[in-house]
Amino acid sequence: MPEAYGLAIALIVGLLLFLAAPAAIALIRQHPERRLIYRLTPLSLLSFMLWLFLLAWAFTGHRDDALLSRYVTRLRGNNRLPLAIGVLVLLGLAGGLLPLLR
Repeated sequence: MPEAYGLAIALIVGLLLFLAAPAAIALIRQHPERRLIYRLTPLSLLSFMLWLFLLAWAFTGHRDDALLSRYVTRLRGNNRLPLAIGVLVLLGLAGGLLPLLR
């Protein structure tokens, strides 16, 4: 039994490190939108697509030349950023549940 507990703890720690990668990269690179990336990272538990988006955004360090940053700025200006995040989370959930329904 102790080996099973050790394996479970190692898996949980590995998952947390995996999920925290976008926030850690944004912190190390001093990304201008790192606070938003920090806030969105817990939602990536629900959507791998959101995690990929955050990871790509964390690697881009400039607000003006990054494609993702331009879309976020545009969505923020239109007050549609929460809607876009919700759609990403729902798409990720649907993609995860689709194989289970077959």
